[in-house]
Amino acid sequence: MPWLAVGQLVLTNLDTIIGVVKPAFTRKKVEGLPSQADLLNQQILELQAAASSNADQIRQLAARQKMGQLSLVAMAISLISIVAVIALIIVR
Repeated sequence: MPWLAVGQLVLTNLDTIIGVVKPAFTRKKVEGLPSQADLLNQQILELQAAASSNADQIRQLAARQKMGQLSLVAMAISLISIVAVIALIIVR
């Protein structure tokens, strides 16, 4: 008879019991300090990401500089053309 009372008590409060017990079984594992190899791998990944980012920025700057140089060349050609036209006008 007492087992029947315990069973009934458990069944009526099953949701409360599961709510209390479940976090103990689903608790995330606490990670300890990373090993030297893990730390080194993480640092390598961070350095590779930084190097890749720097390379992209250098490419962008080089493209801008190239466009700037092309603009200067275009302006120089325009100036030479203007001077040539002025020279032809003066000579005539």
